[in-house]
Amino acid sequence: MMNQGEVITGTSTWVSWWIEQRKHKLREQLSDTMSVNPFILPILFDLHDIDNFEELTGFIVGSHLMVGHNTGFGKLIDEKILPKVFGTQKLDKDYRKNNPPFVDSCFNEIDHVIRRKDGSTDLLSLKAGKWTIQLSMAQQLNHAFNEILKKYGNKFNEISVGVFYGTKETLTDKYDILRGINRGAKHNVIDLTDRVSVYAGREFWTWLNEGEKQTQDWILRGIIDGVSKSNTRKEGGALLEKYSKHISQKYQHFLNSDGTFDWKSLLESING
Repeated sequence: MMNQGEVITGTSTWVSWWIEQRKHKLREQLSDTMSVNPFILPILFDLHDIDNFEELTGFIVGSHLMVGHNTGFGKLIDEKILPKVFGTQKLDKDYRKNNPPFVDSCFNEIDHVIRRKDGSTDLLSLKAGKWTIQLSMAQQLNHAFNEILKKYGNKFNEISVGVFYGTKETLTDKYDILRGINRGAKHNVIDLTDRVSVYAGREFWTWLNEGEKQTQDWILRGIIDGVSKSNTRKEGGALLEKYSKHISQKYQHFLNSDGTFDWKSLLESING
């Protein structure tokens, strides 16, 4: 089990590092990574009562950055917080290649190996939230887990699917299906409820850290501490403003003299 100080300090360190990565995106003005859907913009313009081009730019930039932030934060948890703070073994390509049986394709759905203090070993498939998996993925997970248990079940204590925010009660039925539970429609899944578990939110962080229920609170304290050390607000605000202006200039020439937007020209510039 990781203690309070270790969790707070480790999380703070990696959050500070991650913030710098996100600010780098703004500094470099990586607008070419932004994919604009020319068909939906006229709808959003009316749906959200946007009055001018500056408001539209802010909406586009905010939406674009939020997608990147959410994806990046998921990678922060998966690639830094879990292995660097909690000591899990990330099943990356190099580790799998050199450590059988993990080279087997059935481990494609496993993200981490967790070695417990009692000598047992758990496998973790990490998910961000309740909408992360759809029906086909749930069935795929069920089949992969079943193969692991059939071939290597004696090597592992349990296979767990961990959702790092939310609660089990708010998860979709796909998290039941991956365990082999059918509610209503009959899906092609195997009952694995005795060896496959799902943990979400506080329950997940508690399971991860050997039963310590305050773990998620320590994570949050580490995040807040990391933010405070990064001088984020002043510099981040200035970078966001600069980034928004850069995007605005890129699309400014699609604005007509009467203030309306030339949607057709934007469409042709993107789609040809």
